[in-house]
Amino acid sequence: MHLMSTAGDSAEMTAIMSISELPDTIVYGKGRTMTFLRNDPYITRNRTSGEPDAETLYVPPHWHETHDEIIRVVKGQMEIRLGDTTRMYGPEDGEIRIPKFAIHSLRTLKGVECVFDERTDPMDDEKELFFRNLLSKGKGPTNLLDVMLISYHGDTRPGLPGHFIWLERGLVTLIGGYIAPLLGYELAVKSLKKT
Repeated sequence: MHLMSTAGDSAEMTAIMSISELPDTIVYGKGRTMTFLRNDPYITRNRTSGEPDAETLYVPPHWHETHDEIIRVVKGQMEIRLGDTTRMYGPEDGEIRIPKFAIHSLRTLKGVECVFDERTDPMDDEKELFFRNLLSKGKGPTNLLDVMLISYHGDTRPGLPGHFIWLERGLVTLIGGYIAPLLGYELAVKSLKKT
């Protein structure tokens, strides 16, 4: 199902969707899946297969304004950069709390299966809505306008060199909150209704 749209094809889009209408698992690259968990303290379970031809996951430096992010590696290893510190994490490390406003990035390793769960504090539908929009085409967006629109609505800000919060916040607000909508870009899923 094609969910992300621009002004020309918005008639095809359903903006408010019941969670039961959306897939539980999204394949977003060769050997990469994200499963939305139900009745679980975590929002998503992410898996990179570790097969020789599987893609690794790389989430570039970013930060969140309204929530802490909590990650738990269930299997394998993952590299997490938090501020100026980069280290490998595995199941023995338990929950890794990434405080709001802290720049962080994530990376899985080629040839290493990695399974990790993610949630936020406070918990709400915002993170699932962010991921549903981010992966609506079965991969992450490559268009800057799509990225900024999704980031604007999903409490994600880029972690630029120097970490000038006003600049990072301003770029996302200007591009994602004003320019992208003015040019007809829309979120694939605007809200999730529980059924």
